[in-house]
Amino acid sequence: MAYNHKAELSKPERFVGGHRLCAGCGAGIVCRAMTRALDEGDKAVICNATGCLEVSSFLYPYTAYEDSYIHTAFESAGATLSGVEAAYNSFLAGSTGRVITTKGNNEMDMPFSYENYVSSRQGDSVILTLDATVQACLEKQLSAAIARYDVQNGAFGLVMNCKTGEILAMATLGSYDPNNYLEIADEGTAAQLEEMKRVYLAEPEGSEAYEAGKTAYGEALSAARLKQWRNRVISDGYEPGSTFKVLTMSAALDCGAIDLNTPFHCSGSEQIPGRAQRLHCWRSTGHGAEKTPQALQNSCNIAFAHIALKLGGERFYEYVKNFGVLEKTGIDLAGESKGVFFDKALVTDTDKWGTASLTSGSFGQTFKITPLQLVRAISSVVNGGQLMEPYIVSEILDADGNTVMKAEPTVVRRTISKETSDTMRTLIASVVTEGTAKNARVAGFSIGGKTGTSEKIDVFDENGQRVQDKIVSFVGIAPMDDPEYIILAALDTPSRATGIYISGGVMAAPTVGAVMADVLPYLGVKQSFSEDDLAGKQIVMEDLTGMTAKDAQTLLKKEGLTAAISGSGETVTGQIPSPGQTVPGGSQVLLFLGQTPEPETVKVPDFYGMNRQQASDAAGALGLYILVTGNDEISTGVTVTAQNVAKDTEVPAGTTITLVFADTAARD
Repeated sequence: MAYNHKAELSKPERFVGGHRLCAGCGAGIVCRAMTRALDEGDKAVICNATGCLEVSSFLYPYTAYEDSYIHTAFESAGATLSGVEAAYNSFLAGSTGRVITTKGNNEMDMPFSYENYVSSRQGDSVILTLDATVQACLEKQLSAAIARYDVQNGAFGLVMNCKTGEILAMATLGSYDPNNYLEIADEGTAAQLEEMKRVYLAEPEGSEAYEAGKTAYGEALSAARLKQWRNRVISDGYEPGSTFKVLTMSAALDCGAIDLNTPFHCSGSEQIPGRAQRLHCWRSTGHGAEKTPQALQNSCNIAFAHIALKLGGERFYEYVKNFGVLEKTGIDLAGESKGVFFDKALVTDTDKWGTASLTSGSFGQTFKITPLQLVRAISSVVNGGQLMEPYIVSEILDADGNTVMKAEPTVVRRTISKETSDTMRTLIASVVTEGTAKNARVAGFSIGGKTGTSEKIDVFDENGQRVQDKIVSFVGIAPMDDPEYIILAALDTPSRATGIYISGGVMAAPTVGAVMADVLPYLGVKQSFSEDDLAGKQIVMEDLTGMTAKDAQTLLKKEGLTAAISGSGETVTGQIPSPGQTVPGGSQVLLFLGQTPEPETVKVPDFYGMNRQQASDAAGALGLYILVTGNDEISTGVTVTAQNVAKDTEVPAGTTITLVFADTAARD
């Protein structure tokens, strides 16, 4: 685009008079040019750390800027600009009342003086789309996953309405303590900074080495703080891994490059034409013969490389662009990034550049996008093909409670046809019922999704060798008959020391499943239980005391529970579990008639590694109940990976222990 100097200079000034800078200072020139680059209708928030420009620009209540202005101390400017408050500061700030008058020298009145009164204005109130309950559930499960899998670099997640773009929850965990935000949370980084400080302090104060070390330390400290303060959901790119396969398959089906009966064959590895290195699937033994649905269910890299080749570089790039991966989402938050994708030529000109970028890109490697970009794109795949603009502010109210602005869902464009979207919903649902995401199952809900396990391509050790760190993730959607909610959970660098296989299917899928188990009933999504689902149905025990045995049994039967009688008499005098306890469907409730024994306490066993039958037997022997979450398949390969009550904890008999079951042999 040509730059029209005359047109730019004709724009109204947004950097105004009133500041007192030294002659020849470049700060004012830079600020003037930068603010002039804004269009007239743009709303901007200017944020600066303390410096000569800021100190010299105050003629209270004015600053050098016509736009909303935030003056911070030290290095916190970037963090200050990264939130809702910054994005909507022009609404929140209000305005200060003032009196404008004329005075002569020495504050003397002038013969023709005047006064002008400007009334103050209260700031508006910003109402967020964030739901405190959903946010708490997301953070709880991400925190549990960090502890369970010894995640080294924190976790991030997002809950969005895939029909409207409304953000219900957004979390970045493991980054810093908000109550002590200046402290560096990462132990490795903190140790490096302490070493830098020790080295420069050892030099004579005021020496060149001391000053250079002090400067380097200050810069490193500032960079570390800014890094941990970032909102990873909108500001940081990451390799999405196999979650991106949803977009690749959608594009290929939509343009007719493949259909549901297109055959593929995976032998575990293959020399793809145009690639220098042999391509490996995550399953070293291969998946054998498979068709399109199985390619997604198995998350087969070999199949997706061939899908990309059938799709072709031009169509692949255009669909990726249409999915919004090459642009910012437009969310109403400051600090959004658009990630880093391939230059078009790398995927389109395969004669010159080969097929490495095209094939690797098909399964989400060797490029970076933001979590929000991915979630928005996949939302369009399941919502009928509409790319929505995400938003976090629902409305703005003035001081009197009147609506100043109300957000409305905004369709950016169509990505795929409704027919393709309908097909993809069925395929995505099958990944949970038959594929790599079985660990995301939640009894009573129809859930779909895609797992992802990506290698971090830009992490190296001290010898310059790439570190095989991974980000594991899962994107889940519910309910699949009419998708409304989409949830992403990603864990950055789970530890190998846990002995649990590092994959999205094993770690991230049950994490999202746990979030869904918490929030879907709260959000009003109806459950439907089959006979096989009953073990995962949560039933809150009513108080049965005082009822006749017959009436109590009738009520329990209605709830899908059975009764065992202890003692003699007509009236229930006690029960196990006690009122208010949650029990799984199909459980047996012990009713006491006559004298009620003293409550018994038992120690919770270590359920880790037990399969469904073993866990049930161990719990039953102690008078405990188990609530099955995660993979509900009855198989010796599906075992307990977590329990909500620690082993050896003493609890009353009849307590329900929630167990997370997962197929730890799952891959992706």
